[in-house]
Amino acid sequence: MSSRIIKLPDELANCIAAGEVVERPASVVRELIDNSIDAGAGNITIEIKGSGKRYIRVTDDGIGMTRDDAVLCFERHATSKIKTIKDLNAITTLGFRGEALPSIAAVSNVRLSTCNEGESVGTEMDINNGAVKSVKDAPPVKGTSVEVKDLFLNIPARLKFLKSDTTETSHIIEIVNQHALSHPVIKFRMEREGERLIDTFSTNDRLNRIASIFGNEMVNNLMPVEEKYSSSLKLSVRGYISKIGLDTGNRGKQYVFVNNRYIRDRVISHAVYEAYKTMLSRDRHPMYFLFLDIDPRMIDVNVHPTKIEVRFVQQGEIHDFIRDAVRDSMRRGEGTEVRRQMTENRAAFTPQPSVSIDYYKDRVKETTERYISSHETDLLNAECRMQSAEYKINSELRTPNSELSLSPEMESDLSKFKPIGQIFNSFMILQGVDNIIFIDQHTAHERILYERLLNKMRDSKIEVQTMLLPVNIELPSKESLVLQSNLDNFRKLGFDIESFGENSFVIRSVPSILSGDDCKQAVKDILNKLVSEQKGTSFDEVINKMILVMACRGAVKTGQILSIEEMGSLLKELMNTNRPFTCPHGRPIALSIEKGQILKGFLRR
Repeated sequence: MSSRIIKLPDELANCIAAGEVVERPASVVRELIDNSIDAGAGNITIEIKGSGKRYIRVTDDGIGMTRDDAVLCFERHATSKIKTIKDLNAITTLGFRGEALPSIAAVSNVRLSTCNEGESVGTEMDINNGAVKSVKDAPPVKGTSVEVKDLFLNIPARLKFLKSDTTETSHIIEIVNQHALSHPVIKFRMEREGERLIDTFSTNDRLNRIASIFGNEMVNNLMPVEEKYSSSLKLSVRGYISKIGLDTGNRGKQYVFVNNRYIRDRVISHAVYEAYKTMLSRDRHPMYFLFLDIDPRMIDVNVHPTKIEVRFVQQGEIHDFIRDAVRDSMRRGEGTEVRRQMTENRAAFTPQPSVSIDYYKDRVKETTERYISSHETDLLNAECRMQSAEYKINSELRTPNSELSLSPEMESDLSKFKPIGQIFNSFMILQGVDNIIFIDQHTAHERILYERLLNKMRDSKIEVQTMLLPVNIELPSKESLVLQSNLDNFRKLGFDIESFGENSFVIRSVPSILSGDDCKQAVKDILNKLVSEQKGTSFDEVINKMILVMACRGAVKTGQILSIEEMGSLLKELMNTNRPFTCPHGRPIALSIEKGQILKGFLRR
């Protein structure tokens, strides 16, 4: 009987191994930049064509390699970074596995040019799909240059799953940004088809590097995390976090670096959110740039093929250390003012002695955030909790899953119910014969505007407001790229935006729904949505994301006082929508408390 187990051919084994390291063009750029940094480069240039699918070249002015080293570096598990098992316990370099170059060469055509420092002749190598084709002399140019052509040409299935050029290019930009943030003394330059996308200067100031990548406006929204050291953890942390109230709608501006290595870590992320606890509304996220220096023996960086995850020895203690460091920064910064405002607000809403109520305030427009931590009433014998403009009614109260389950009579025309007022300037109260209904005014108006904008866009009837003076907007490279590729989509929704040089644009008109809004911030919010959710690339998906943001920004805000007449008008419009009880994000718009529950709470039933 023949053996069922066979040894795979080298070509197939190399392609499988490459799949762990090379996921997309950005993976190639990351590995090559890692090598350039480890080689002591002071200048790194990244050039791409076809979003990296056709061509990538990374050039540095590091120490270079001898011919023997150049040939050996394409052998699997060949590296200058470690020599013994003990070295794995104290990794100080970015690349160390010895898999990157052979993996890249296995799925592309590679040309390497390098010259060892001080030598008069360099080396040039050509490798096609893992096979060395030539090794010859090259000019003695300091450093190393690696060209990668026709990525995944021999694996069409992998090539088929790559995203659009805009998406793949934005991933590369993100990789370059990560390295540029962690190594501010190195000058980074990135070009696409000759167009400059990133060009940073050398600096010892991390804040200057953040400004050069994301702009001065971003820097103005940050406050420092002053360096804090723990001798027991052998860990120090420093960096920058967003000021209270200047959070964002996505996680795109969250960076953690451990020993100058960009990582993603749930423990540290949770620690930051714990520090911001009670300071964030639902679906809002802090910005942070945290730089951790730790004894290499206290972490394991050999847990992921792409080295983007690490494992901490004292995970729980590090979590608390980071949380406390961020909290201390808030106290030194704007934390005192926020706490004062929250204290004043609680005093203004002191409950009667017979009722125990704590108010957890929702975010008020451009001022401070209000939260209601709990709302407990002995009389009703039930708990109502409001979190970020939503009620979750527990215990004996009716709780909908996705939409409020109303009687047929109520579903037919909710606008017949009588508005009697607001609570927390955020929720309308409707009184019926046998129940009370709460309507979230923001999500209700959001549903109205969302469907109205969809219909007008389909009929090409979006109302436009021309700006009295054009508005200039500067964007980071990634957002600039996304805007450039979506200018036609913006135009279909009433925006007139023109490119005005490198990463600069001019806004000449906006949809009328946003005429009283900050048009720059509206555009940025839409771009943040498109950047953070790049899975959808079809026209309908992109347009839907843009309309979602426009409806949210144009809707009545939480904390806005409405008259009884305005409430009635809003209800009538809501009942004319297709889904009047669910907002475009899937959250409930209406919640009901039956009269019987109230009577039961008073022991009258």
